[in-house]
Amino acid sequence: MWPLSGVMCVSLIFHVGSVFASDLQVDQGYSDPTAVVENAVGDGKLAFVVAAVGNATGELWSHAAGTRDARRSLAASPDNIIQIASMTKLITTIAALQLVEAGLLELDTPIDAYVPELAELQVLTGFDSSDVPQFEKALRAPTIRELMTHSAGYVYEIWNADAQKAVNLGVTESAFAGGNFLASPLAFQPGTAWEYGINTDWLGVLVEKRSGIRLATYFENNIFKPLGMEDSGYELPEAKLDRTVTVMARVDGSLSPAPVLQPQPMTKGSMAFYSGGGGLYSTVSDYGRILQMLLNGGSMSGATLLKPETVDVMFGNNIGEIQPGALTTRMPTLSNTADMSFGVPATFGLGLLIHPSGIAGGRRADTGSWAGLFNSYYWVDRVSGLYGIFGTQILPFYDADAIETLLDFEQAVYAKSP
Repeated sequence: MWPLSGVMCVSLIFHVGSVFASDLQVDQGYSDPTAVVENAVGDGKLAFVVAAVGNATGELWSHAAGTRDARRSLAASPDNIIQIASMTKLITTIAALQLVEAGLLELDTPIDAYVPELAELQVLTGFDSSDVPQFEKALRAPTIRELMTHSAGYVYEIWNADAQKAVNLGVTESAFAGGNFLASPLAFQPGTAWEYGINTDWLGVLVEKRSGIRLATYFENNIFKPLGMEDSGYELPEAKLDRTVTVMARVDGSLSPAPVLQPQPMTKGSMAFYSGGGGLYSTVSDYGRILQMLLNGGSMSGATLLKPETVDVMFGNNIGEIQPGALTTRMPTLSNTADMSFGVPATFGLGLLIHPSGIAGGRRADTGSWAGLFNSYYWVDRVSGLYGIFGTQILPFYDADAIETLLDFEQAVYAKSP
């Protein structure tokens, strides 16, 4: 297992598209991480995979396999730029926590203190026999902490039947059609349940309101530049289009280019709305610097983004006895039913799913993790001092072959020398 931090005591060898710890021996029937990634493509399960592993000193290994284009003629590379979708949420959470440390936000203050229009929120409780929506008044507005933990009451139509029905009936607007989805009602009283949703989009709005600048600018000035993340941003430059990856859709077991959601170049600063919940482009090396910073207690390369005590809170249970649940799909073209806990007990920290007991043969206790819609996944393990990132560009989310490869990859990373 790679060391926690300090002097790197593994020898490294370099080869095409990959850096690998040469003295790592594997057991438990798993191959080394490179073989796991290559085999998934070689077996035809995936068209493109990129992955990386690192610790508090930096990236230890990265590898890409397969091809990045629809014709499957352009070889994948570790520096390929992917759409990280909801992996954006961790970055938005870090931004909001910076404002908490600055005294501009307070974790347990209801958000109507910052957005007075949210003082009269409604909870959608269902529909009557004539499909008329039924509402009750929210007892209070959600807090910042509840937005960060997805216990605020906001949900996604992908995984919530009432929210999907509300969109289909024109009661609310879709989060995937460019409308005013932020005006959606809550699905439950704040602080009473856990359900994944547009909570982090509202967090992004609060970052903009309290900082006085647009979210993309805030990220660039306060996170990307300090960490040296040169390939991360909302707008994809034309000059970097040749490093992007075609989004594939799995239909009846076969992969073909998805008809929508392909990478598109845009002029910097041109987007009307920056989503705190998704939308960033990045690379595994860039995103690894976020995770490396967390392994270092909030600092890296002379820059301090968060206080160590703030990072500690991020990796703790912030929802009490509430349990994160599986995401039951309502839109199978975008997502399969997904269990981000992988069948193991979990709770939620600030912006992170937490596995209090880890996963057998893999991540250790209190590891934080999450994912992106196009089947990209990460974990950050402070006990072992390791982070891992695994990315494909496939719809629907929680693709069975992607998940199988992810879990094999994780087991290979943690395989110990005898």
